[in-house]
Amino acid sequence: MLRLNRRQLTGSFLAGMAAAAATANASAQAPAAQESPAGLLDAAKRNITSNRAALEKFKLPMAVEPASSFKAF
Repeated sequence: MLRLNRRQLTGSFLAGMAAAAATANASAQAPAAQESPAGLLDAAKRNITSNRAALEKFKLPMAVEPASSFKAF
C-alpha cells in the first residue's frame, strides 16, 4: 500500500484538482449569444408569471406566513 506524507498528499491533491479544472475548461461550451434587452425582459416576465402560477397551487394558512414589519429610520 502506498503511503503518502502531507506534502505528497497535498501535491497529488492539487495536481488532481488542476487536471479536473483543465478538463472542465476544455469541455465547456462556448458562451451563448447575448440576448437583446427586450428579450431578457420578456424572459423575466415569463419566469415571474410561471413562478406565480406554481406558488398559487399551494394554499398556506396565515400562521405559516412569516411575520414581518418594516420600520422607517
